[in-house]
Amino acid sequence: MARPSREAVARWNTAYAEQTAALFAASRTGDKQALLRLALGYSAVAEAWRILAADLAVPLWARHACSIAAEEFERRARLEQSRSGEES
Repeated sequence: MARPSREAVARWNTAYAEQTAALFAASRTGDKQALLRLALGYSAVAEAWRILAADLAVPLWARHACSIAAEEFERRARLEQSRSGEES
């Protein structure tokens, strides 16, 4: 089975780790800066999913799943940005 590039996986791992840290910080404080950090974290994960979805070496079903995940993380980014009171 074909695998995505190491760089794409590393980017996803880094983005997901930051998003997770931001999620815990936002759940503790709930302040504007924490929510903005979380929105940026979700956006970074969405971008990492998009990069994985564009990797032609990955099977089509996996690319589609990555695209769906990207859409969900983009939705979450918009939600947290809205909660923070910031406009895009």
